[in-house]
Amino acid sequence: MKVYKNKKIFLCVTTITCIIFSATIVRAQELFFTYMGVVFQGGTNSINYESWIDTQQGKVKSKGTVYGGGIITTIFVHQFCGEFSLAYMQYSSDSTPDLSVGHPLATVKGKYFYPLSNVYQPGIGLGLYLDLPPASADYNGGAGANISFCSLVTLSSEIKTLIDI
Repeated sequence: MKVYKNKKIFLCVTTITCIIFSATIVRAQELFFTYMGVVFQGGTNSINYESWIDTQQGKVKSKGTVYGGGIITTIFVHQFCGEFSLAYMQYSSDSTPDLSVGHPLATVKGKYFYPLSNVYQPGIGLGLYLDLPPASADYNGGAGANISFCSLVTLSSEIKTLIDI
């Protein structure tokens, strides 16, 4: 009777061990998506500046558009995404032409997507941006933090669409 009981325990331990190891193997075979391609960006800008302009106090109000395009690399791992882009951006001013400038822009972001459903996942991203030279003699460039609200739409097992705001 004791041998029969030991066989049951042995079978239970062996079965549980096999389940744990097979789950690890299945997890290791999950798909990680990598996208390398083009990116298009666009939007509007508004400048309200009140301080020293050259040698006197002044005020500048300007509105315009921002547009550009470049290359991007994105890696999706589970609910996380890492992104690097290099683009040429053009800032146009409707009212003050001397505020228009064009320059390369580099960004790096990390994003998290909330698994709302298998098709749609809202997310948030944090990163850094850096204006690269050459720009113009009047613009020295800039750098800073970048926060984006994003959406991930899964169209098929191999196609995902990413939208940032």
